[in-house]
Amino acid sequence: MLGERSKEKKLFYYLRPDDLIPANHILRLIDQHVDFAFIRTKVEHLYSHTGRPSVDPELMMRMLLVGYLFGITSERRLCDEVQMHVGYRWFVGLSLEDKVPDHSTFSKNRHGRFKESGVYQQIFDQIVTQCVEKGLVSGKHFTVDSTLVKANAGTKTMEPIVVTLRPEQYLEKVEQENPLEEQDHKNDPEDPWEPRGDYPRKGSSVSNQTHRSRVDPDSRLARKSNFAKPYLSYGVSYMMDNKSRVIVGTNSHLPNRYADQQAAFELLRRIWWTHKLKPKTLGADKGYATGEFVHRLLQQAVDPHIPIMDTRSEHDKGIFPIEQFHFDAEENRFICPAGKVLKYSKLQPQ
Repeated sequence: MLGERSKEKKLFYYLRPDDLIPANHILRLIDQHVDFAFIRTKVEHLYSHTGRPSVDPELMMRMLLVGYLFGITSERRLCDEVQMHVGYRWFVGLSLEDKVPDHSTFSKNRHGRFKESGVYQQIFDQIVTQCVEKGLVSGKHFTVDSTLVKANAGTKTMEPIVVTLRPEQYLEKVEQENPLEEQDHKNDPEDPWEPRGDYPRKGSSVSNQTHRSRVDPDSRLARKSNFAKPYLSYGVSYMMDNKSRVIVGTNSHLPNRYADQQAAFELLRRIWWTHKLKPKTLGADKGYATGEFVHRLLQQAVDPHIPIMDTRSEHDKGIFPIEQFHFDAEENRFICPAGKVLKYSKLQPQ
């Protein structure tokens, strides 16, 4: 017999939100292993002792963590999702009757109370410390990687960098751009005036050296590959404990390879001083494959697990890349693209 679901709505429901969360859900696992009660102590000095009670800072941090874990970047949308999702309500500590904080509360605290206090870094470090104390982080093998985070600004917002000059610097620049022989022909009607200096021609190139975004001046032009379109972004580096896959360090920087490598050493130094963790190995992709980076790791007694790029084949005639060599399994030998057999050679001590 064909069944039909009753559409009658009940006035009261008897349930426990805790029973609706699966045992292996990431929010339940985090709630079991991480104690967020320390947040109130960390931010207590940022609040006044008088006035109306504020929104619980632990609730705000838990909501921001929900937004990070599930890719909710809009604070307005985050509040809407917590309003509708029973699991999110359970994790942040709201009952079904409690009101979700307004999205403006997050903006006021991020741009005001918490902006320059360094409280986010302190909270992050305290959570990593809890993971270390509970044995979740071994600290023996780390992996570092960086990515581009798109800025909330377009390339059309980029304007020429304006540098304020002292009077003597301005006169010197005028003399350099307008030599004496050119000034003699300045009023020649047959020599039309062309814009120069702060008046770039249409179609002129835009680069990080000459332009900045008026909306987000801290962002920089970058792209993920040589074939991708550049866009305004930030570089963000993460360092992870391989065994537990717990992120033990993160920071933001300019989006380029040198800044990525510098950020990796800053993370290693911060993790050592904060948590007394020094890895035996560090894994990274070929973006970190430079002699300087590998050398600095070896100086710190850290074994690099990095694919070294061999660029000799691109510049030296007669040098073949490794991937073009053929391995003969039957004879246990390598054959180069020219058909020559690679012979084993042992260097004799001098």
